[in-house]
Amino acid sequence: MKSDFTCPFNCGRMPNGQQQMQMMPTQYEPMDMMEDEAESSIYMPIGYNQPAAVSNRRPILTNNAPEQYVALVKELTGYNNYGNPSGNADILYTGNRGTWTFNIPRDIFPGAGAEAQLLIAAILDDHYDSPARNYSATISINNTVVYRGELPLGHGSPPGDQFRNWRTLTFNVPNLRRNNTVTISNTSRTNANDWIGLDWMELRFPNEEQGNQPYNPPYGQQNQNQL
Repeated sequence: MKSDFTCPFNCGRMPNGQQQMQMMPTQYEPMDMMEDEAESSIYMPIGYNQPAAVSNRRPILTNNAPEQYVALVKELTGYNNYGNPSGNADILYTGNRGTWTFNIPRDIFPGAGAEAQLLIAAILDDHYDSPARNYSATISINNTVVYRGELPLGHGSPPGDQFRNWRTLTFNVPNLRRNNTVTISNTSRTNANDWIGLDWMELRFPNEEQGNQPYNPPYGQQNQNQL
């Protein structure tokens, strides 16, 4: 059957009768090129990729050996909003208490009592009419209270969406064991529908090559429970 198709390019015939397409170079009108260049010259500031000033001072840098540790990360997904970037988070309403577990596999367990830290990504709700100073919690690790009192957190922003101002709370882990528990009680003086959000938790401890050697946590966090 005869085809009505007309090749718009410089087409030849292959031995089997198929079309062989050869792309022809695109032709531009001189005026089009001049207009493009004119637009570029309008919006391209001179020296746009150069720093405003070049300092004659030497940079202040370090290249320390990387810290070696094992991290067990628990993503919290109880509610389908607020977490960032996961989009999920656990919620503790006023008066609620929650418990989470970290079970360390035997082959990476550094030994009972090894130094370790727990990191918690936390935030307050987006109820801006409730003063942040009224939110508080009691946090226990392995049945030992590591924090009790007002939380140094802000209300979540933007409201009703994935919050961008999560803060990481850091605590030393007392009596590290293979099966660890984290318990958080919301003791806030707030309304019943106000809440504390938790995005993720991370348990860090020395790798097996370090054994039970002192653990030097990153970011300058040393030997004190920190918020």
